[in-house]
Amino acid sequence: MNLRYALLSDIHGNLAALDAVLDDLADWPDATLLDLGDTLYGPLDPRGTWQRLLVESETRRVLGINGNQDRDVLERRPSATLGFVVDELGDAGLRWLQKRPASILVDNLVYVCHGKPGDDTRYWLEDLDDGLRALADINADAADIAAEILVCGHSHIPRVLTLPDGRMIVNPGSVGLPAFRDSDPPHAMQTGAPLARYARIEATDRGWLIAHRAIPYDHEQAVEQALDRDRLDWAQWLSSGWA
Repeated sequence: MNLRYALLSDIHGNLAALDAVLDDLADWPDATLLDLGDTLYGPLDPRGTWQRLLVESETRRVLGINGNQDRDVLERRPSATLGFVVDELGDAGLRWLQKRPASILVDNLVYVCHGKPGDDTRYWLEDLDDGLRALADINADAADIAAEILVCGHSHIPRVLTLPDGRMIVNPGSVGLPAFRDSDPPHAMQTGAPLARYARIEATDRGWLIAHRAIPYDHEQAVEQALDRDRLDWAQWLSSGWA
């Protein structure tokens, strides 16, 4: 079995960023693509993103889960962008989202969730006051998971963290949104660069090799899409990586 996995999270309907990442993955055609959720929500190109992932699944294994904002779309939670996303996806796109689970165990090796296990609205690794959560708390959330490597998204911040038993938790960062500001509780997550982020992981004789990738792309295209939807906040985040 080939044990190569490309971790893509928080695409947020940014087709230009997704295309750049998939182009970068052309030299890894046998890798499984794991989509960690928050895939289509955003004022950019949700339908194009969904269709591009369908095309990619014709030539490689693509497995995906839903994040909190995928649920927002399915549950019709009011937002400035919800109506646009629902209209763009139509019934077929919404059915595609509905089929995806909240977490998966891949090849009995890789555990995949969006936020932290059992809660897609919480950060597994980050503490808003101290930077990282206490290791004991992070480890407690991993206690009942039988997997060699654990992956999550949601915070948009690339990280690798080693647990006391040697397992690692990997957050690949965000493909499509390099920064954001949230109101509950008030905080910002920012990478400081308008780049598309993802990670490659591979099981080898030396252990798991992890490579974070930061890919330049035509982010001004995404900025223009955000401006067309009157999302000045998204335009700022996309243009700079700062929030």
